[in-house]
Amino acid sequence: MEIHAETMNRFCNQYKIVKHYIEDLPSQAIQTRFIPDRWSIHETIAYMCRYQYIFMDRLKTITTEINPFFTVYSPEDDPEYRFTVARTTGALLHEIYRVRDEMKAMLINLLPAEYSRVGTHAVLGRMNICQWVEFFLLHESHQFYKIFKLAGNFWSNSSAHHGNVISMPMPGNQADEMAG
Repeated sequence: MEIHAETMNRFCNQYKIVKHYIEDLPSQAIQTRFIPDRWSIHETIAYMCRYQYIFMDRLKTITTEINPFFTVYSPEDDPEYRFTVARTTGALLHEIYRVRDEMKAMLINLLPAEYSRVGTHAVLGRMNICQWVEFFLLHESHQFYKIFKLAGNFWSNSSAHHGNVISMPMPGNQADEMAG
């Protein structure tokens, strides 16, 4: 068993989009909790940064133990999250890039048989490493959606007029990347 090429491509590239969602935002928009009981963009990025370590540790455990069990990760119960969220947004983004490189190397260096090793998640059940990577990517995508939505809400409610809600990179001459 090996990880699907499409999955590995997403794993190697998906995380890079977050900087484009926030690059034109003022610090206030990144740091402010616009909804009091919801995280700010910065807190969400800190969560993503910290969760990469949690995920990497889980992968290591799956490769060394027989069907380990994992509870749902809760940043409120994680003292390391408090240190992570205290860092600057720029430092967090650099850390996400650096740790993702480590995670990519770890996945690339797995033996084909190791991809079929399993671990059990408290909510999602028993999954092999390929499924864990899919879960990670879906979870990360959901965090990106939250950031995208918060950035859009900021620009929509801002008194300044901006032509684009969020600056998105356009690859080559493709007019609609989503259509193809």
